[in-house]
Amino acid sequence: MLELRLLQGGLLKKVLEAMRELVTDANFDCSRSGCSLQAMDSSHVALVALLLRSDGFDHFRCDRNRSMGMNLNHVTKLLRCAGNDDIITLKADDDGDTVTFMFESPSQ
Repeated sequence: MLELRLLQGGLLKKVLEAMRELVTDANFDCSRSGCSLQAMDSSHVALVALLLRSDGFDHFRCDRNRSMGMNLNHVTKLLRCAGNDDIITLKADDDGDTVTFMFESPSQ
């Protein structure tokens, strides 16, 4: 099971929005220490690297190492549904190939 809860969801939105200008598809590698990503742009000029440490999340649970390939254009389009102040939670089961995004308003 993978569960990530980020109180400041706007930060994730901004980071992924900036990355999608360079990288279309990327693999998020998650372990107990956090989630990381390394990807080259299509012209192989720029290397994009991202590390989201587990202690940067309000709640972080990763039962086993996993790699999740995602299209950043689709993910950023999905994240536009969340407000900048919203709490973002990602969940993925060990036996499935889907990721669930949940957006919560902190004021409600």
